[in-house]
Amino acid sequence: MTAIWIILAMLFVLAVLGWLAYGFFEVSPFAHHSDEFRDPRTGRPIGESPHLETRDEFEHRTRA
Repeated sequence: MTAIWIILAMLFVLAVLGWLAYGFFEVSPFAHHSDEFRDPRTGRPIGESPHLETRDEFEHRTRA
């Protein structure tokens, strides 16, 4: 019965280590994700910035 708990604990530890390794891979430069906000042919930004507040509102809030 003890062997079952040891195996389950080892599987849990391996799952956590695998999850962490995947997370580190995703934030590394090796994970190539497409850029959603740029035109793939020209490299120029598509549309406006995704910020919801205007520059004046942002500057006013940071000064206060």
